[in-house]
Amino acid sequence: MRAAFAKLDVVALAVAAGCISALVLWAATAWLLLRGAPPGMHVGPHLVLLSHFLPGYSVSWSGSVLGLFYGFAIGAIGGAIVAIAWNLSHFVYLMSVARRGNLLGDL
Repeated sequence: MRAAFAKLDVVALAVAAGCISALVLWAATAWLLLRGAPPGMHVGPHLVLLSHFLPGYSVSWSGSVLGLFYGFAIGAIGGAIVAIAWNLSHFVYLMSVARRGNLLGDL
């Protein structure tokens, strides 16, 4: 039964999610910078709203590098939370199945 409900490695999922999040944020910023904006318009008016939550971030090349670090941190924290919640929920479920099995065995 434990093989069917294998634990997730918290560190591995955190690093993987962090790398993907960092790459996505960097690529989104780089894509907007390479694409440019029409005259009189700002580049990436929606993505620049992230600067309210990520101090120092902007839609610029230096902001894309800072976005790598922010993306990794946010993704790593999110990945760790998902892995911990996954492992905890499976642990609780397996304990309830084991307890139910022991109770039924006494009948």
